Amino acid sequence: MYIHIQNEVIEFKNDIQLIEEIFSTINNCLEKESLEFSHLIIDNNSIYDNFYDNFVQNIDNIQKVEVAIKTITDLVNDTLLSTFKYIENAMPLISELAEEFYQKTNEDTWSQLSDMLEGLQWIIETLTNIDEIKDLKTIVNDYSIWNEYVQAVSNLTNIVPELETAMIGKDIILIADILLYEMIAVFENMHAKLKFLVPRVVEKGVN
Repeated sequence: MYIHIQNEVIEFKNDIQLIEEIFSTINNCLEKESLEFSHLIIDNNSIYDNFYDNFVQNIDNIQKVEVAIKTITDLVNDTLLSTFKYIENAMPLISELAEEFYQKTNEDTWSQLSDMLEGLQWIIETLTNIDEIKDLKTIVNDYSIWNEYVQAVSNLTNIVPELETAMIGKDIILIADILLYEMIAVFENMHAKLKFLVPRVVEKGVN
């Protein structure tokens, strides 16, 4: 069989004992070239999951395996979907965390806040990376809503240094106020914008 990855073609024997080596070779090539895996096309049939089982069942007959790579659009959509899920899961936790800072904090409270701060920085970083993409208006679902999302995240950018200062000063009341009266509103706004921007599906790696 022949494995096609971008412009590279690798030949393997049709041997069930070599399946793990085939997958390892594919993953190494993807990692080496910093490519994101999408799916396999085995003898003109697109396969999105159960790769190993598919190889086992058809090992004697497979002739051509094409490794489909994610496009810029795929990568943008994956990032938007991840951000949407993160925000959706974080929203109910923000008010709970604020309540803890109003009442009684412990080591876990500060740890959760630190994790949340990392999440905020990740949101800002990914937005910056996406916003620098050329012809972005042809990639996102609605460019005007994307710009509204950018504005929403800019509000988040203003909150982060304020939150960091409060954390350094151990000002637990200010931290709680920021979470409850600023952060929740910003997250709700971002969530509302992302509803119109997110796509579907995700899958990563060959196994």
